[in-house]
Amino acid sequence: MEEMKPARITRRAFIGTTGKLAIGVVGALAGTTGLFYYGAIKHRGNVNEGLPQSYALLGDYNWLMSLNKVVKMDYTAIYDDAWNSKPVKGFVYVAVDDQGMLRIMSPACSHLGCTIEPATDAQISAAKDKSTYFHCPCHGAQFDRVGNATFVVTRGLDLYEPIVSGGYVYMDIMKPIVQQDGQRT
Repeated sequence: MEEMKPARITRRAFIGTTGKLAIGVVGALAGTTGLFYYGAIKHRGNVNEGLPQSYALLGDYNWLMSLNKVVKMDYTAIYDDAWNSKPVKGFVYVAVDDQGMLRIMSPACSHLGCTIEPATDAQISAAKDKSTYFHCPCHGAQFDRVGNATFVVTRGLDLYEPIVSGGYVYMDIMKPIVQQDGQRT
């Protein structure tokens, strides 16, 4: 019986086949890299349009800077984390401080997170610090008109950085600025 021997391949055929295979691999890698780059450019173009969804519009910059009192401002934005995206409605207190800086204050008490309210005349007259403007109904914490702690707690209200764009003021609901204990701003 005749034995089946593998066909001998010539050196020229081996180099030719190997070269074609190498060119095919390089072509496939270049093609997928090009598609990835094209997709990234298209995606980046969509993402950079406009402000992030977590930015909440508060109002006209000139109007807000002319405030001479604390104003409660409602907002809507999109809370976006790694897994979920959901619409959020809430409110903040906005005031201009003595240095002319816009203050955007969270309504959550720095003690246990209860919602603060403007203090009544009776609460202000009974307060040790007459600069009290906000009162927490849960535990009696008090804050002045720009969010500094005046009684019970030592940490003021969380703040949001005002973001001015196109003549309007926005805030990023994802980035509250936590005040330190005893810090007065």
